[in-house]
Amino acid sequence: MTVRGYQLAVDWSRQGTYAGTLEDVSSYVLDEPDLTVSYGRDTSQASTDAGAGKLTFGLRNDGGQFSPENTASPIAGRVVPGTPVELAVTQASSGAIRTLFAGVIDDLAADPNAAAHDFTADCLDAWGRPGAEKLSTPVYSGLRTGTAIGLVLDAIGWRGGRDIDPGATVMPWWWEEGTDAATAVSRIVASEGPPAIAYVDGGTFVFRDRHHRLTRAASQTSQATFTHIVPAGSGPPGDLKVLAGSFGYNHGLKSIANVVDVSVEQRQPAAMTQVWSTDQPLTLAAGESLPITVQGSEPFVSAVPPVQGVDYELRYGSVTVSLSRTSGQSMTLFVTAGGSGAMLTRLAVRGYPLAVARTVRVVDEDPSSVGTFGRQTWPGEVPWASVYDARAIAARIVAAYATARPVVTFKIANLSNVYLTQILARRISDRVTVRNDVLGVNADFHVERISHTIRKLGLIHEVEFACEVVEPSQPANVFTFNKAGAGFDQGAFGVAGIDNPAQMFTFNVAGKGFNQGVFAT
Repeated sequence: MTVRGYQLAVDWSRQGTYAGTLEDVSSYVLDEPDLTVSYGRDTSQASTDAGAGKLTFGLRNDGGQFSPENTASPIAGRVVPGTPVELAVTQASSGAIRTLFAGVIDDLAADPNAAAHDFTADCLDAWGRPGAEKLSTPVYSGLRTGTAIGLVLDAIGWRGGRDIDPGATVMPWWWEEGTDAATAVSRIVASEGPPAIAYVDGGTFVFRDRHHRLTRAASQTSQATFTHIVPAGSGPPGDLKVLAGSFGYNHGLKSIANVVDVSVEQRQPAAMTQVWSTDQPLTLAAGESLPITVQGSEPFVSAVPPVQGVDYELRYGSVTVSLSRTSGQSMTLFVTAGGSGAMLTRLAVRGYPLAVARTVRVVDEDPSSVGTFGRQTWPGEVPWASVYDARAIAARIVAAYATARPVVTFKIANLSNVYLTQILARRISDRVTVRNDVLGVNADFHVERISHTIRKLGLIHEVEFACEVVEPSQPANVFTFNKAGAGFDQGAFGVAGIDNPAQMFTFNVAGKGFNQGVFAT
């Protein structure tokens, strides 16, 4: 069932249908505390990481049915962290269903002192808990960032949807060893450069590369106009009024980055050598198979199964040996004894260490901005990027953040179906127009974070958008030889690191294909 079009469901039975006993909890939702959902970047700026999405809710628990220790409850023993949760909204005007949140309970509590013995829960989106899983991968060469994101999701058994851009950065080498999945994804996103982002939207894992705002229509064309107009009641046709007292503004001076200084490690396989060895005697019974963890100090590639007399010595018996994989920073070596057992006195694995051959420093800066604001160095890294991608990322960061990029926050509420449509339709990276006559703001911004507050399960639904002003654009008449209107005394100098979406090379698009489009940075 839905309440005013809203449905909150908890999969106590773990059947994936939300159709079991007490699984549709919509009618139990408390008027207080508010039900809240948030996702997107940690702050309102495109240079910051995205955190796990969150949902909080409270349920009426006057029968104790949601109390974890109540053995008389029909869901006894199932009220535990890790239980799947979903919040969906059905818009009455269209029948469209929007999943606002899909994740799991992270923490829960039952309050015996409240009038209805309230049950409350804090939830993380579908990425929150899997993101803590540790990775151990092979070494890959020449991967695009989007492919690597897919490999991380595969490694943790991701079951949700995927909406993954290919990625602009091609990583010369990529692997992870002992890194949690969330950190691994953050490192990949950092290697792609702003405004790349990875987050979960309603159960779907989304990865957007650094070019996505140049190629997606919702990022190129304003999707709505939000206003605080003076005098009140006036404004452009179709504008949506910001809730009174909800508008926040930051000029962005603390986020200026006019210097990028990063180090890029260039690795290449060294000569074959022992990447792991032990002199510990190893005795196996007849037919016994023993897995041994091989851990190198450096990643390695093209490892070979150990050879008798070269990599291991037998005191007696016979063995067969195999490797779980041939690259990575670790692997499993399987040793199986023959019919009479065996004893080894030495064991080693050979491969090609992937060593750092050189480290290249990539530096970019805007002297004019440095002169005005002092040296403001970008704090990030590009752990997997090549030198060429690092240079492109550095140029883009300096071009975008050498001057202040204002950020705004504001709220709208479900005052009508038009407002509710905007509340449910907007996504991270959407372009919107924001006008505030008091502050003199009238510009286009990109949505960086979305936070929903739902009271009395839909009676009031507010959303707060945190947005950053769109990045600088290339002049329309960038200086070009032999082009009318863009030559001497006509063309303007282009901005390094900034791409023009109207000219960016795109297959099968008239005017942007071979001999027409230009490569993006």
